[in-house]
Amino acid sequence: MLKDSLIKRASRNVFYKVLAESSKVLPALLFIYVARKLGGEDFGKLSFAFSFTGMCILITDFGLNRLLVRNISRQKELTGEYVANIYVLKIILSFMCVIVMGLFVVLVGYNDEMITLVMIFGCAMFFRSLLDVSCAFFNAHEQMNKEAILKGINHILLFVSGAVILALGFGLSELSHVFLVVYLISSIIGCYLVYQCIANVRLHFNPRFWYNILRESLPIALTVIFGIIYVKIDIVMLSLMRGDNIEIGRYSAAVKIIELMHVVPAIIASAIFPIFSILHKESIDSLAEVYKTSFKYLLVIALPIVVGTLLLSDRIIDLVYGDEYVKATPALRILVCSLIFVFVNYILLNILVSADKQKINAIVTGICLLVNISLNMCLIPHYGYLGAGYATVITEIALFAMCWYYATKYICKVNIVAVLSKPLMSVTIMGVFIVLTTAKLNLAFVIILSALTYFACLLLFRFFTKDEKKVFLNLLGKNK
Repeated sequence: MLKDSLIKRASRNVFYKVLAESSKVLPALLFIYVARKLGGEDFGKLSFAFSFTGMCILITDFGLNRLLVRNISRQKELTGEYVANIYVLKIILSFMCVIVMGLFVVLVGYNDEMITLVMIFGCAMFFRSLLDVSCAFFNAHEQMNKEAILKGINHILLFVSGAVILALGFGLSELSHVFLVVYLISSIIGCYLVYQCIANVRLHFNPRFWYNILRESLPIALTVIFGIIYVKIDIVMLSLMRGDNIEIGRYSAAVKIIELMHVVPAIIASAIFPIFSILHKESIDSLAEVYKTSFKYLLVIALPIVVGTLLLSDRIIDLVYGDEYVKATPALRILVCSLIFVFVNYILLNILVSADKQKINAIVTGICLLVNISLNMCLIPHYGYLGAGYATVITEIALFAMCWYYATKYICKVNIVAVLSKPLMSVTIMGVFIVLTTAKLNLAFVIILSALTYFACLLLFRFFTKDEKKVFLNLLGKNK
């Protein structure tokens, strides 16, 4: 009964997470339209402002969202106190962050246009942080359907209004105001939905609660801060060390494709995280089983994405961005190699937090931050944006190695060789198929047929167990 219940909860969570995260396709399409419409230089400016402000605001999250999901999923009676205080705390932290961002770009010496752009996006990210808090409360109560509604509204508004502004001939300045207005509206809707569906939003100033919660979240905060910096710092360092907006635009074009692929592990990890947190207190054996299964399937999903993108990167760049961004192809080939590690790192970091080992996360991500910054400083001056790509891949490998060691030590061991043997044979056959057909077929047909080839090989090699087939039927709604 416990296993059936877990399958139903996990499948429900994943379903609504897919709905919520799949709407991210719309902002991704908007960025592609921006790249085509405004050209490499303006796209580089937008990418810097968006990455820099997003990085800073995510730092001020201070691990609060992850902590409230973990704690409230275990004790629902904490909801009222958290709702009353977390919103106020996030407003204060985010407001301070916007001020610091403004001072930074002024002191570094950016021109007036970039300063204005950063401040507008900083305010937009302020409201985005409040939106993220609302989503965290829905995750804690496993009401992912509400999160799907909220994110869907936000992404639809952003896509439609941004596309209209660009189609009417407006430029970068007007587009930045679109982001500000849309995130403002979405944050208001988010607070309203929390008020209606979770608990009354009655803001409290409780410094004692703030002190206790910040102290508890410090290891998670450090993990978030280190992780966000080493993921986002490459574009910022490119801007500071090279100052070439066209080069930043090319690199950002490849990064946006990779970030879109991050949606898959993000969906699975965030859907499973509340279950991880509960199982750590209720059943370590069940926790280990869920961990092994999620680890296994994230690897299996990542392999064909990595191989397919490596072999089709030039056609993907041409289709998505056009001839102007052909020099982004090498960056895409480099960055996609990190995905095999990125996918499983999502699960590894989450399983350690759910097992109350967040201090380990802080240590390993801190090490990775130092590794990434050092590599960027060494590689960017000589290799430019390609050097930033190499630094990203090496950092993700280092993060995987450390997290896998500690997950093995405190949770259970996953036999990676056994997991990968059949998928590697399958993806090799898929790769041969792509090489033989890529020049003869439309790109969409190549992608679809290669995916079917991979899946057929997994079935042929009897990769799926009987229990896993039952899970698939349950997810499809065919297992009564």
